Amino acid sequence: MNELQAAERLVSARYLVASGEARRIRHAADLSLAEMSRVVGVDLSTVGRWERRERVPRGAAALKYAELLERLRELTVGIGGVAL
Repeated sequence: MNELQAAERLVSARYLVASGEARRIRHAADLSLAEMSRVVGVDLSTVGRWERRERVPRGAAALKYAELLERLRELTVGIGGVAL
């Protein structure tokens, strides 16, 4: 991933968190905070703080979080046929 792609992914993660969409995507995928945090490689409380908008996703974890959210959104649209 080049610098531009990384910046775009960070913007995406931060937008999804700020809009509340990140939580909706996680719920639609039926994943718990613990499951999400395990995949991203952060503490459960970190994902919780992101979703409550107490913290802004940063660094490598934010990139992984954004990628996971993008994939979950695609998956849930494919399964349910309804865009989130």
